[in-house]
Amino acid sequence: MSISLKNLERQNEEFHNFMHKVTEVERIVKKLVSEDQEEQAMGDAEAKKYLGEMNNPEEEILDNENVQLKIKSNRTLINQKAIIEMSSNANTTSQESFMREVEKDAEQRFQEKKIRLEKMGTLKKRAILAFNRNEFEKTLCCYNKALELVKDNHNLFLSRGLTYIKLKLLDKALSDIDRALYLNENSLKGYLLKAKIFYLTEREKEIEEVVREAKERHSKKVDFIDEYIRAFTKDE
Repeated sequence: MSISLKNLERQNEEFHNFMHKVTEVERIVKKLVSEDQEEQAMGDAEAKKYLGEMNNPEEEILDNENVQLKIKSNRTLINQKAIIEMSSNANTTSQESFMREVEKDAEQRFQEKKIRLEKMGTLKKRAILAFNRNEFEKTLCCYNKALELVKDNHNLFLSRGLTYIKLKLLDKALSDIDRALYLNENSLKGYLLKAKIFYLTEREKEIEEVVREAKERHSKKVDFIDEYIRAFTKDE
């Protein structure tokens, strides 16, 4: 015999009521294990209130194929003693477990970073050697691999940017120099390379702006900046 629509609606309602109780219990337990004493007190009060309500006898009616079963229950869904013990011990246990996990995670990340830095250092040495030999494609390959390992090193972006300049890939060079200056806004080398890119792309107004900013940030190196600008403009 098929289940009636009325019976399905009743079962759905019972299921939603059950899920509501589960959600309510989770919310109370979360307060009980909170580090905030006020939250704990609120959780304790809510737990006692909830347990008091659940201790009241209640009657449920299950209708299945016109057969009604009346079930009187006087069961406590949450063991009050267990909740009180959990609230008193959970903080210490959870904090200790959390700290162990934090220390373990920190050590693992430290070792992984150490390995990445070692590999990056090796690739950087190879890149410098290739650059000095005018092997710019090989240089670029090394810097690409190095930046896959360490993505926040402004010197790597500067070096790859200079490599792009040598390869006459000026848009990519400018992108790398901008990234380097984003990571280190006081990089004098970054401003000077950016000025050179603007010179090579005949953007005179931008040259003046970047040189002015470089001098503002490095007021003690104004003569050096002027000398550098004169050098590459004369060479070109």
